[in-house]
Amino acid sequence: MRILVTGASGFLGSHVVPELRKRGHEVGCLVRTGSILDHSHEGCFVWRVEDNGKGLHAAVQAFDPDVVVHLAAHYVCEHGEEDISPLIRTNVEFGAYLLDAMGEAGCDALVYTGTAWQHYQSREYCPVNLYAATKQAFSTIAEYYRDAEGLRLLELHLYDSYGPDDRRPKLLNQLLDAAEAGTEVAMSEGTQQVHLVHVDDLSRGVAMACEQVVAFPAGERRTYRLPSEKAVTIRELVAVLNEVNPSHTLQVKWGACPPRARAVHEPWEGCPILPNWKPEISLQVGLASLRQASAMAETARS
Repeated sequence: MRILVTGASGFLGSHVVPELRKRGHEVGCLVRTGSILDHSHEGCFVWRVEDNGKGLHAAVQAFDPDVVVHLAAHYVCEHGEEDISPLIRTNVEFGAYLLDAMGEAGCDALVYTGTAWQHYQSREYCPVNLYAATKQAFSTIAEYYRDAEGLRLLELHLYDSYGPDDRRPKLLNQLLDAAEAGTEVAMSEGTQQVHLVHVDDLSRGVAMACEQVVAFPAGERRTYRLPSEKAVTIRELVAVLNEVNPSHTLQVKWGACPPRARAVHEPWEGCPILPNWKPEISLQVGLASLRQASAMAETARS
């Protein structure tokens, strides 16, 4: 198939693109103007587009995809006033331009990502933060195109992800940095449960979703999730980190920080898992590979 990927230069996108190519698909990449591309995009068609959608319609028309994978997103855990515009511009406005461009080009199959944070306290819809609210806003806009133009939609709700080349300021990366530096970390009680899913498992899930959505009837919408095999508490996560690298034991001062406002203590599990998919990389194996890669990089620098 011909598959067009937005957010192709992001953490998930840069792993999804080679996974799709490995499966024999022809891949087009939509990246933001100014984005730095790595080797994962070699051999792909690449279009640079603006946040305001400029260049998007021409790119979709030129590539003429069978499926679009929409991964482009702006993430902020706790927003400030300055975050409102980029959250709406990237997560809502850009997505609306994409849906409109698909309609004009005659592409009627879309795989896109939501977040488990759209379901605070496991409610059907209750956003944990403004980021989650903007993800829901895009989903609502997509519903119009599904009803009006027969778009086939497959929405994947994701949890926390991790893997190589991850430069995001996520909790796991902060813990890894603290362990390497030998600094103590002040945290809450650490009883919150999280699903941590390796990016290779997520990439495989996205690729499988592309192959499933083309078989949907016109106007069909389905929502699935991609969880880890088992949710773990933050305390259990730290224990695994220390187990896989005992030479860099992470020191944590539990209970030193109050829990974040609207902290999620039990992850939402309110829809089916993507058919025929399951995670293959355990947390122990995934974290061990990260620590090994970090050690090799440190050796190379010395």
